[in-house]
Amino acid sequence: MHKKLLIIMIASSCSNLWADQPDDLGEVTVTATRAEIKTKQAPSSVTIVTRQEIAQQGSDTVLDAIRGTPGVSLQGVGSGGRKTISLRGMESKHTLLLVDGKRLPASNDVIGPNTDYQYDWIPVEQIERIEVVRGPMSVLYGSDALGGVINIITRKPGEQWAGDAKLTSRSSTDDAGGDGHDAEFNLSGGVGDKLQLSIGGQQSRRSAVASQLDPRQSAIEGKEKQQLSLSADWQPAAGHTIKLEHSAGQENRWYNTVTRTNTPYQSSYDIDRQQTSLGWKGSLGKTVSSVRAYQSDVDIINHATAPGTATDPQKLQDTVVEGNTRFAIGDKHFITTGLEHRTERLENPKLTGGKADITLNSAYLQDEIEVSPRTHVTVGVRQDEHDIFGGETSPRVSIVHDVNDKLTLKASYGHGFRAPTIKQVSPGYAFQTGKILIKSNPDLQPETSDALELGANYTHGKLNLSAAVFDNKVNNLIDTRLDKTLAGGVQEWVYANTDTAKLRGAELSADVNVRNGLKLNTSYQYLDAKDGDGQRLDRRPRHTLSTGVEWEKHGWKTNLRAEHLADQIIASPTTGVMAAAPHYTLWNAGVRKAVNKHLEVGMGIENLTDVRLEEKSTVFRHEEYPRTLRLELKGNF
Repeated sequence: MHKKLLIIMIASSCSNLWADQPDDLGEVTVTATRAEIKTKQAPSSVTIVTRQEIAQQGSDTVLDAIRGTPGVSLQGVGSGGRKTISLRGMESKHTLLLVDGKRLPASNDVIGPNTDYQYDWIPVEQIERIEVVRGPMSVLYGSDALGGVINIITRKPGEQWAGDAKLTSRSSTDDAGGDGHDAEFNLSGGVGDKLQLSIGGQQSRRSAVASQLDPRQSAIEGKEKQQLSLSADWQPAAGHTIKLEHSAGQENRWYNTVTRTNTPYQSSYDIDRQQTSLGWKGSLGKTVSSVRAYQSDVDIINHATAPGTATDPQKLQDTVVEGNTRFAIGDKHFITTGLEHRTERLENPKLTGGKADITLNSAYLQDEIEVSPRTHVTVGVRQDEHDIFGGETSPRVSIVHDVNDKLTLKASYGHGFRAPTIKQVSPGYAFQTGKILIKSNPDLQPETSDALELGANYTHGKLNLSAAVFDNKVNNLIDTRLDKTLAGGVQEWVYANTDTAKLRGAELSADVNVRNGLKLNTSYQYLDAKDGDGQRLDRRPRHTLSTGVEWEKHGWKTNLRAEHLADQIIASPTTGVMAAAPHYTLWNAGVRKAVNKHLEVGMGIENLTDVRLEEKSTVFRHEEYPRTLRLELKGNF
């Protein structure tokens, strides 16, 4: 029954709905070229997730908000059911996460392989939209952008004072756990005609979910978070803005687990996040320039009850100073150029002296060329200088051709890279667990990717279609290899550039505004991901399908969404043995209603069919929350 309903929704999305309505060409992106450009003309594949879509889905995290967008899948990383983002099969460490263009510290693989701390910096009520750019973007953003960039654009304060608040309650339909609440508020407005202020906050909690197979352990960790953000925008003169921002958050996580001798204990984490930014943006004629400095800190402390052993405390700090300028040369060339200085510092007791840092200096140049009114070529190059491994050059070239007002064709090539982490290259770093000793390697080279893409966008009346095929080769993947066996049988493993990977696939998406408030959407990705020996990579579903329907009438807003994943293999975290994972489908439904112009209520059911992955197979390395009832109350003033 569920599969039949899924097929009906997909067929409806792709039906021949050719109503004579104006084409919707209003969507723009600022991430693909570091300047506003229509997504249809962007040199990369871009998906925009709007504030309205986030609210309609009832998303409470960035991960939930972008689930179902083309090219996006989630990978389980163990440790309390944590999940990370994968773009076109690339690991989360290969996706750069930004907030208003500012990079967030990539905790995954820098602090540890089983972390997802980079996803909880921004409460969803502060998000205006999320831009998902797929494909290598190192030409503009440097290290970590092999798979793409996700840019979270926050809401901007207006001149008039306004505010809103939202209360959300979640209750699971059984006693396994997952109950919780979320309270968020935002307030912003002008002081005079040259200064705008804003403040936002969040307090949330969600209980851990017990394993159905072993109630002593947690399938999903519990979370409690407090966050506060402040910003000030000042216009000292026409065309000039100075912006000061600060955000701080405290999060506690906990989960029950067992030792290697099967003795239960609880592990908990205290996670402190801070980011402070000061920037200027100004224009003179058609030249727009900006300068910004910001610092981000993540502080992690682990606690473990007996007989567990806590991991070492760690602190990751990113300091960035950057500037860029955009100007035109004649009527056919639009130049973007910039400089960036970044220092990454990690404090860890096992580093020599207890801390280490690396520095990258970068320069980039991009030219958007209007070959003809219907053909645009974008070429760019970036040079990054790393104080340990040396330099890396990242080029990109793309062509976008409007066949007519409805059909646009795209072709692009891009190079991306990811620098080795501090632990991987810092001389003297070593970490031992049991009889395994892992050591750093200062001779590591960066991981690199070279990707080709062909795409098409078609818009006619109420129908929007997008399609793309991609071929991405990744070289110098960093992993550990056995170096030698020491006295007492201790194995010494060393970080090394050990492998390559090929990721090929296709994406297809369709959006249809039917009529009378009825909207249908579908996206599908086929992915063929293999290593250098031709073996399949784990946790990469061959088939990822998402479809949804939204209906609005008489003030009622309803939605039904489904996400289907099929044909994937998953490696055991202890033995490395691959096993096939069964396919599964997640269903979510919701309804919202405006009581008046200041108050809105909502209700939803998440995981409608109560899918429990650990009951389907023990190979899964994450879990989904059980069937949950969501109640919302939102007011504005």
